[in-house]
Amino acid sequence: MNVSEKVYTQLRRRLITGYYDPGTRLKEEALAAELNVSRTPVRNSIARLVSEGLLTLGEKRGALVTPWRAENTAEVFTLRILLEGHGAYLCAKNATAEQICVLERTCEEMENHFAAKSSDWVKRLDAGNRTIHEMLYEGSGSSHLRLSGYHLLEVPQVIGGFFIYDDADVEESLRQHREIVKAIKLKNGEWARSAVACHLNAALERFRNREAEESN
Repeated sequence: MNVSEKVYTQLRRRLITGYYDPGTRLKEEALAAELNVSRTPVRNSIARLVSEGLLTLGEKRGALVTPWRAENTAEVFTLRILLEGHGAYLCAKNATAEQICVLERTCEEMENHFAAKSSDWVKRLDAGNRTIHEMLYEGSGSSHLRLSGYHLLEVPQVIGGFFIYDDADVEESLRQHREIVKAIKLKNGEWARSAVACHLNAALERFRNREAEESN
């Protein structure tokens, strides 16, 4: 992982765990000194985080932390459990063989990226995670559910979970993905729904734990 990626990962982790208060001004020079890097990777990371909605550009160099609170995270996860759980239930009934193949292939790719630990493995796992959760809506066959669910997947504070996971968390998450896909492939809707609920509840607890760690 190069310097820019390390700085981006560290800042993103801080932002999605509430390390900074909403509205806090982050300055390039101060961050560079704190992280012991040049200003270039900090500037690049700020630009990426602005594009993701986690930061808002200030009048001068630097950016402001976009307002977000812990209770917002819990609310979004609660909604995702309901919607994605129902999506998985419908997916078990309606998903095509091709869609199930995409789910299985994505699981395999994520596992391979984690095993290899390439320089951008976190980013690749995050992308794969997004694909799997999108497919729960795509395979449901419900356009209304898809439109509602996609909005929740756009919330950067709760979709970028792999940036705060340790190896044990990643292994558990990958195993849970496999269980969800297996339930869908076996057309067991209730199992698929409960597997999604287990997966997202575990993710919520990780966010709460990391938030507590960052605040200490």
